[in-house]
Amino acid sequence: MKKLFVIVCLMMLSLNVFAITDVSGKVARLYLNPDGNWVFFSLKNDQCGQPIGVYYQFQLDSEVKKGWFSMLLAAANTDKVINVSLPSCPTPSASVLVRYIYQDF
Repeated sequence: MKKLFVIVCLMMLSLNVFAITDVSGKVARLYLNPDGNWVFFSLKNDQCGQPIGVYYQFQLDSEVKKGWFSMLLAAANTDKVINVSLPSCPTPSASVLVRYIYQDF
């Protein structure tokens, strides 16, 4: 029984290694790469505290991700807050792949 308890405790502690971060903010910049298959965007005042020069990115390889792009365009045009799920906060010199995008109403 003690071994099971120790194993469960270690598993719970290891979950922090795979921390997921949700950030939100208004769209500061949004663009497609020249081929039109990658979306890059930045947020104003996100919770990671990154400057506007940090970009989030995702590839337009599914209908769901095309919906994300439409959601970003609508949020940018209406000055609404968008929420982005990330594997972790990016460093100031790197962009990070998006896990998913959602919006609260």
